[in-house]
Amino acid sequence: MRSFLSTNVVLTLLLLLGSGCGSDAMSTTGATVTGTLTLPAATSGKPYFVRLMTTLGTTFVAEQSGTTTANTTLSYSMAGAAAGTYFVLGFVDVDSSGGTASTTGDYRGWYGHTGDGNPPAAANATVPATGTVTFDFGLVPAP
Repeated sequence: MRSFLSTNVVLTLLLLLGSGCGSDAMSTTGATVTGTLTLPAATSGKPYFVRLMTTLGTTFVAEQSGTTTANTTLSYSMAGAAAGTYFVLGFVDVDSSGGTASTTGDYRGWYGHTGDGNPPAAANATVPATGTVTFDFGLVPAP
């Protein structure tokens, strides 16, 4: 009897885990935010990030980071974004100084900026509850 109960408990747990109760189930909720950053020049091996932010500052709700290649474009994708209106920030740390603020010569930009690399007056990237949304924008050298 004891072996029968243990087997049933193990089978029940396997069924529950296989049905989407694990942590992977969370990654399929929300929308996917994608896009392409256009850089002012190719730079290889430099750290970059793209962040989805509800307010200006250092707090973000989603991020993709990586290292640049020898191209003038970077594609990004962030899955599981909640519906809402956000700022989207792109940044390449050209001088590899680290930190969260750009220094002279780094590439920076916000979706909807007016060519100066500064953020728009208000959040302008609307993310739906599901599906995929694309925000393409260019980066400029920081002064």
